[in-house]
Amino acid sequence: MAYMVDEAKGPSSFVKEPIPEEFMASYSPRSLFTPLLEERWPTDEWVIDKARKVAFIECGTNGNFAADEGIKPTCWSTLLVDGEPVGLVYRYAIDYLDDQDPETGSYFEIKKLRQLHVYLPAALYGRKEEIVGLVEEAMYVECDGPELPWVRGVVAEVEGYHLGSEYGRVKHHGI
Repeated sequence: MAYMVDEAKGPSSFVKEPIPEEFMASYSPRSLFTPLLEERWPTDEWVIDKARKVAFIECGTNGNFAADEGIKPTCWSTLLVDGEPVGLVYRYAIDYLDDQDPETGSYFEIKKLRQLHVYLPAALYGRKEEIVGLVEEAMYVECDGPELPWVRGVVAEVEGYHLGSEYGRVKHHGI
């Protein structure tokens, strides 16, 4: 799958904005997929498409590994689809292309979600491919793609789909 700017039918309808306080008060942060084991929100901002009832929340990395040289960090995020949490565990990477943006000289880049594990509630499991497409589009906006002309797209490399109930039995620090 991929969300590529040159192939998109129009601009993304996702927007980056603060998470409303009333939503944070009504939704348990324990329902988010995050490396933090605390009862708090990992961020106060999300990327949301209100019409499609989808929101992307970056939930953190395994900070100890992120600081160690040569060890790639693992990232956690949550995609809310119709209020249901979808867990995303992946390695974030960037592939640089040979061409450059003529105005800035920055090399064009494709953001990558490598070794992506998707944890779905049973009610959403049949929509797994659609959900990965939503993740790619939301991540494009999260990475400021609409404002940065050298960001050309996002590619999710799915390693596995799982039921959300399986999440607690898996350790992802080394994917």
